[in-house]
Amino acid sequence: MLDRRTSLTTPTTLSEKAAHDISQALLPLLSDVFALYLKTKNFHWHMSGPHFRDYHLMLDDQGEADFSNDGRHC
Repeated sequence: MLDRRTSLTTPTTLSEKAAHDISQALLPLLSDVFALYLKTKNFHWHMSGPHFRDYHLMLDDQGEADFSNDGRHC
């Protein structure tokens, strides 16, 4: 089991406050990206109609791009 009392030290030139401020600023963005991924996968699995296959595949690609966050969908 992981000992949660041991901190992970990463070499950085940022102050502890700057690192904290940056992480706090990124939390809403990460939450939005994950929400977009979940919504995309929800549409992916609940698609119906005459263009089912096209939309199903498109949303699958979109969800994978959102999850990997590599910018393929931009």
